[in-house]
Amino acid sequence: MKSHSMRNVWAVSAIVFALATVLAGAASPLRAQQGPAQGYRLLTDPQTTGAVLTASRAGTGSATALLRQACGEVTTVFDGRRPQILGGFRDTQDQRLEAVFRATVRGSPVAGVAYAVVAAGTGTVGFAFDSPRVVAQTLPRLIQLAGGGSGPVPASALNWREVPFPDGSGWMKLPDGWVITSAQKGMVEARGPHGFLARDLWAPVYTRAAAQAAIQTTAQQSAYLGMPLPPFVGLVADPTDPVSALRELMPQFNALTHQSGAPPESILRIVEVALAPPSPGVSQAAFLDYELESGGVRYRRIALLTLGTVTAGGTWIVVSSHVTSRVESFAQNLPVLMEIWGSAQTAQWVYTERLENAMRSLREASQIWEQSTANRQRSEEKIHNMWIEVIRGTRVVEDIDTGRRTDVNLGWSTEIVRTLNQAEGRDRYREIPLWELNQ
Repeated sequence: MKSHSMRNVWAVSAIVFALATVLAGAASPLRAQQGPAQGYRLLTDPQTTGAVLTASRAGTGSATALLRQACGEVTTVFDGRRPQILGGFRDTQDQRLEAVFRATVRGSPVAGVAYAVVAAGTGTVGFAFDSPRVVAQTLPRLIQLAGGGSGPVPASALNWREVPFPDGSGWMKLPDGWVITSAQKGMVEARGPHGFLARDLWAPVYTRAAAQAAIQTTAQQSAYLGMPLPPFVGLVADPTDPVSALRELMPQFNALTHQSGAPPESILRIVEVALAPPSPGVSQAAFLDYELESGGVRYRRIALLTLGTVTAGGTWIVVSSHVTSRVESFAQNLPVLMEIWGSAQTAQWVYTERLENAMRSLREASQIWEQSTANRQRSEEKIHNMWIEVIRGTRVVEDIDTGRRTDVNLGWSTEIVRTLNQAEGRDRYREIPLWELNQ
């Protein structure tokens, strides 16, 4: 564990790991059954499958040194190995430290939060852990078990309730003081005393080349109609990488939300970036840990940003999910934010509608492809037959009344038909090109 500036450099790994546990889904129950390390208490609760190791001791010093020492003391619980610290937060005085860790218990993986607090001549240390697949859901209860709300990690907010999205497209758990501010077809934003969050916000984006082509087309049409060129409407960015896309799109989002009265956001610094495995239809995905300023307030945000693949028309989809809180209270508010974020569920009809839209797009694309292929084939056959006529030097002339067909000189076929029809006083004869005969 590095002691320098951990409050700055640990954060992203911790949040990335926590987000990954939320996305992983449920798993089989796991409970530590080994005896606690010497001097530690092992706390369990029937509402969870995890446990808490905790100890207190007299003395002063740094929280970093206290947690480093504790990691060596609890190896008997974690299969003889020190817990692996993944990231965390520390105050400027090094009197309070919180870190995400992973380990194994009886060969099964566990993950959770380790904490160390030094105050009033006493040091308190603890490890709250559960299966990696459920720890995001059980962590608030484990935190309560560790300190009853007064421990080093804040207890989960009380009076959780399940709240449906206003448009019926899903639901999520919210504690007292939280409200859903917007929801549309699975996209949701919520705000409360711990901060604010968004999940599955998506928007179409033009590449620079596609936007330029659209502007040129519109300019030509406007010039032809004698109308002024309208302003281009749409987000523009190239999906080169998540950080570049974020920097390029944020000012454009600010412009779109300006009329609603929302204060603009500006990135102060990128703390760290961790790539995530992209899902089908996604070219890149990453967890971004960054600080931003909005309305004169500094915030800390962890965002999962995904960049869709570029279509033939030069457009792609950006999807963002994030949790945000004030910089000074982000570490304390994170467990509550993560539980809210992880509880969000999308209604089945939204997935069905998305699938139907995708299938409709595929059918339309297939029809366009089939039509263009058929047109291309007909065009190629027409050109082929025209060359055969040239090589043969003849063309068929048909008597419409009798149906009789005769080969005539290709160079004179049009004049022959004109002369015959002039003599008849009507269009009795016609040319039949070879490509028309072969249709």
